[in-house]
Amino acid sequence: MVDAGTTTVKAALLEPGGAALATASVEQPVQHPGPGRAEQHPDDWWRAFRSAVRGCRVAGAAPVALAVTGQMQDLVVLDQHDRPARPALLYSDLRAGAELAELTGALGDGWSMATGNVADPSSTCAQLLWVREHEPEVLTRTHRVLLGSPGYLLHRAGGRASCDLTTASTTGLLDIHRRTWWPPVLEVLGLDPGLLPELVDGVSEVGESSRAAAEELELPAALPLVHVAGDAAAVTAGLIGAAPGAISVSLGTSGWVAALTGWPSRPNGAIHHLVGPTGRESLLIGALLSAGATVEWARRTYLPGASRAAADRAAELAGPTDLLMLPSLAGERSPVRDPLAVGAVVGLRPSTTPAQLYRAAMEGVGYSLRRILEIMGPDLPASSKDSSWWLPVSGGGALSGVFGRIVADVLGRPVAPVAAEGAGLHGAYRAAASALGMPVPAPLVDAVDPATVMHPSGQREHYDRLADAHAELWAQLRPAFRALAGR
Repeated sequence: MVDAGTTTVKAALLEPGGAALATASVEQPVQHPGPGRAEQHPDDWWRAFRSAVRGCRVAGAAPVALAVTGQMQDLVVLDQHDRPARPALLYSDLRAGAELAELTGALGDGWSMATGNVADPSSTCAQLLWVREHEPEVLTRTHRVLLGSPGYLLHRAGGRASCDLTTASTTGLLDIHRRTWWPPVLEVLGLDPGLLPELVDGVSEVGESSRAAAEELELPAALPLVHVAGDAAAVTAGLIGAAPGAISVSLGTSGWVAALTGWPSRPNGAIHHLVGPTGRESLLIGALLSAGATVEWARRTYLPGASRAAADRAAELAGPTDLLMLPSLAGERSPVRDPLAVGAVVGLRPSTTPAQLYRAAMEGVGYSLRRILEIMGPDLPASSKDSSWWLPVSGGGALSGVFGRIVADVLGRPVAPVAAEGAGLHGAYRAAASALGMPVPAPLVDAVDPATVMHPSGQREHYDRLADAHAELWAQLRPAFRALAGR
């Protein structure tokens, strides 16, 4: 199983049931050739992939499939020899702002209604238009367009050119209702649909490893290749499965709320609407760009030299604060979408302490997650809104008892930490097992010890009083964000 992330490619050889026999990870760089630009070369993806896969060999253990998930919404253009015609434009590349405006003007509201999402400058459509207008010779040489690192890696390993529906739903190219490429946007782009990959669900076998690739990867030839749903869906499937109504929270470097639900009532710029893990569900993602990153920044800044345990103890002793902190250190995607948003603290007094400022960062993340859930609310099943149901919480922040208790109080419902470092790989294993007709292991949430569940305390009322004021800060500070950015 391989999780081809942006900065790290993780691989694992898993035995039946999901236990790891061997793991490996390989870091890879991101290039920033200009402001707002982010690229990686697909050859670097392959080198990291090859090293990670080779690092998982175990004597006497023969793999039965190679399943790959990973980063989504990367624009990869290949020439007639299936070689990259230029470095890949990543999902975080924002160079195509003018092209986004051009597409929005040409396609109108029909674009967001068809795709289920409100596009931003990272849209693959806008990036394609940027390449057409700034590097026309590249498109002249383009024989194939791929849309994520897993699709490229599997194709180079011998599989068909494919794109999972989760990844496709991030690109602005997919008619999310019909599960086909949307003809009007292809017409505006002047893009031959024959250049685009085959659409597959998130549990699809897309071919077998070629002899040449097998030699490079030190794997058997003719090994089944499984195209797993993109990383957001794979992590969700690994954590909570694919049952409608299931919700999870991530407190990693970034953070998110993920909910498996029916079709949203209308596109919302603050929420990403994706096809779910098996291609049949709808997955809503509210992505907070800086969650654990903001908390870690606050620890280093306000409590320099303090260990995480010592800082958490200080935050616990400080108790609930009257501070409102926006955790948006580098723009924001949810609960608002504003690339110019920055962090802010409101409520400073002469008595404010460093420990309170550190705790306010955790509270600010909690308020943001609460607002994301409120935005999702109309599209969530009634069962998922039951405040007595506990929410699984993954990521490094879930390891902090005080952070988890703050989130429980702010959200007003129990939360439970899930050991989910390998959730994406576990999701890939579940997909491979489904594709090959093998027993599918339970999601990680099923192994949670009920004794670890953290319930809201008497501090909940304090946070209820301040939550609306926190939610209003982004709108109130928008003029300041623009002034600071020189707009």
